[in-house]
Amino acid sequence: MKDTVNIAIVGAGKAGAAHAAAFSVCGRASVVRISSRTEQSARRLAETLPGADYGARLEDVLEDSRVDAVVIASPDKFHHPQALAALSRGRHVLVEKPMCRTTGEARELIDAARRAGVVLQAGFVERFNHPFAEAKRRIDSGEIGRPVMILARRCHTKAVVRGRSWLNDEETGGVLSYAGTHNIDLVCWLMGSRPKRVYCESGRLVLPREQNFTDCAVMTFLFENGGIAALYESFAYPDSLPQNVDRSIEVLGDGGSLKIDMLDQPLTLYSGAAPALCDSITWPFMNGRAGGAVVEQARHFVSCVLDGTPVLTPGGTGLDAIRVAAAAAEAARTGIARTID
Repeated sequence: MKDTVNIAIVGAGKAGAAHAAAFSVCGRASVVRISSRTEQSARRLAETLPGADYGARLEDVLEDSRVDAVVIASPDKFHHPQALAALSRGRHVLVEKPMCRTTGEARELIDAARRAGVVLQAGFVERFNHPFAEAKRRIDSGEIGRPVMILARRCHTKAVVRGRSWLNDEETGGVLSYAGTHNIDLVCWLMGSRPKRVYCESGRLVLPREQNFTDCAVMTFLFENGGIAALYESFAYPDSLPQNVDRSIEVLGDGGSLKIDMLDQPLTLYSGAAPALCDSITWPFMNGRAGGAVVEQARHFVSCVLDGTPVLTPGGTGLDAIRVAAAAAEAARTGIARTID
């Protein structure tokens, strides 16, 4: 029985670097290989990890007998083919959100993981953030009674999208799929139910037309348990917004309410033109070591692989989020609320 998971990370951008830092400190894991579209970017990240190999070919990763698990942190359009290749070769997979771009692709990944008998985990890191995890615990313990309504907000600055040509509707599905799947997953998890009807209005309202990215959307859900929710998603906020993202969720129960405000963090830096909140929750660094939710997610993945721990965010959660995002996009296109089977 192995006591360490050897990890290969595919993608050497911001997400890949965060995963590399997380797995390097989470325990019982070793990052042995970095793969990226260019050897140069793979080398830069590998140089931060003693002994890690690097390259630009996924096949080299899959031919490396040391690799037990693959973390997919590449641009969205590569998630499905890369994850499918890894699963088909018997590797455990953690794939960033959105897990892939269509429900058909999601089912294919789930089937491949089932056939290979390996772990498939969708990268919904917010479930591992202490405020959200604690909110879920308190809801499940009955502290606010039965949840009946949720208001979720996730607003990014224009700077997140600007200059990234791959961030377009064709490759990512716009705000609904690229980041909206985080809140879609969270509100379903906190409500403890699946949506049965969704409506949406969306548009390219602020970003330049040539970006070809739907930057604003508002979704409403009716859940199977009778609860309702509204989700407010945007990539159109001013660049001066601290931390580049404002995310909050309010849950109303029939016996109370609770609110999570991730923008109101305990550490604020005042320097330059605008204040900036220092991330002390999701992927903070302390004494040069990663911490927070991204490390908790890594630890969970390792425990699933080594100990058989049930996956908190299995492939089915990725499929559910994609299904809802697709229904919302169709509702926005047609002006008709969509029923979700």
